[in-house]
Amino acid sequence: MQDTFDKIDLIVERWRTVRPDLDPASTEVIGRIVRMEYFITRRVLQDLARHGINVGEFDVLAALRRCGEPFQLSPNQLQNMVLISSGALTNRINRLEMAGLVRRTPDPTDRRGVIVTLTARGFEVIEDAAGHHLAAEAELLEPLNAEERVQMAHLLKKLLQVQED
Repeated sequence: MQDTFDKIDLIVERWRTVRPDLDPASTEVIGRIVRMEYFITRRVLQDLARHGINVGEFDVLAALRRCGEPFQLSPNQLQNMVLISSGALTNRINRLEMAGLVRRTPDPTDRRGVIVTLTARGFEVIEDAAGHHLAAEAELLEPLNAEERVQMAHLLKKLLQVQED
């Protein structure tokens, strides 16, 4: 694929024109990551809309599905897997429970706790949604060959590890 001018190039060029004392080189990377996030979110939301769920709800269902049978986790375990506050998680679980996609049951090992379990309907939804989600991700990466995908994954991981430490 030949290098062509994109909208980020325009932003960088304008900064260099109006503020030659600044170095907008970081915008060439960060700006493109932010721009791709827009396209990724738009595509993911289109796919999830058919199931009546949003990205946050997908994350909860996917975490339950990935843990394997019996597809259940405590709220603490879920919170660690989806990286959100307990209040936000409670709201997501409430919406998913109202939609019949998960159920809460008392935790047999902690009288004050609950266990969140994927329902049969929730399993069907996440099975279909996950397939579409991964296909959409693959489609978004089609311009990159396998080596470029590995390289990009490695570089993004390197950036994330510094922020997550």
